[in-house]
Amino acid sequence: MITTDEMSDKELLKQIENCSLDPSLFTHEVLLRMAWILINKYGLETAIIKNCEIKENYFKNALNSNKFNYTLTKAYTEITGHFMKNSTAKTFDKLLKEFPRLQYNFKDLVKTHFGYNILKEHRKEEPNIPRPILFTF
Repeated sequence: MITTDEMSDKELLKQIENCSLDPSLFTHEVLLRMAWILINKYGLETAIIKNCEIKENYFKNALNSNKFNYTLTKAYTEITGHFMKNSTAKTFDKLLKEFPRLQYNFKDLVKTHFGYNILKEHRKEEPNIPRPILFTF
């Protein structure tokens, strides 16, 4: 089986969109990379919408799960975007090397970003929820 590290950004996104990515490869790092790809391709605001659509579809059809979390998906995109904005890295791997907290301390980044623990909420939330109060990372 090919790993996600061996896939191009285009191939990874395609496999997630068409739900052919093996669920065992749908990891935290893949979710960060997907946010990175979408932000580079569409800009932050559109990337948030696209990421939610793609991830919700993957949860329903590949994972057969109703545990999609809109707020967490939005957080992945906004937090990744924040670090991209403050970086000169041109590749995803370099972004992770520059900001290892993305990979190893994401739970605390989410708590800082939203001011509370959203990780316990696993229901789909309405997309028109108020924007979070953004804190400095």
